[in-house]
Amino acid sequence: PELLVPPATATMDAKAQRKAEKKRKKAERRAQREGRGDPTAGQKQCTICSKSVNLLIRCTHDESGEWGMVCGKCWTDVSGGVVDGDASHPHYRYGGLWKNRRAQT
Repeated sequence: PELLVPPATATMDAKAQRKAEKKRKKAERRAQREGRGDPTAGQKQCTICSKSVNLLIRCTHDESGEWGMVCGKCWTDVSGGVVDGDASHPHYRYGGLWKNRRAQT
C-alpha cells in the first residue's frame, strides 16, 4: 500500500524549508559583514569594456552627451588622462566617482 503524507507533514516540510532558507541568507549576510563574503558583491560594470569593478568615473565621452560609468583603464583613453579633459577629447566631461561601499577590503 502507498503511504499518504498528511497535509500537516507537507506544511511542516515547507516550514522547515523556509526556515533553512532564512538561515542560509542570514549566514550569507554575516559573512559579507565580516569580510568573508562574495568579493564581487556590489560591483558595477564599465560602460565601455563591461568589466566589473569597485571604482567607476561618471563622465560623458562621446557626441551623444549621455553619462556613462567608466573604469580607470578606460578613463585614460576617454579623457586623455587629464581630469578636465583636453582639446583632443572635446566630448569628455567629468561627473564624479562611484565607489562600491560593499567591497571586501
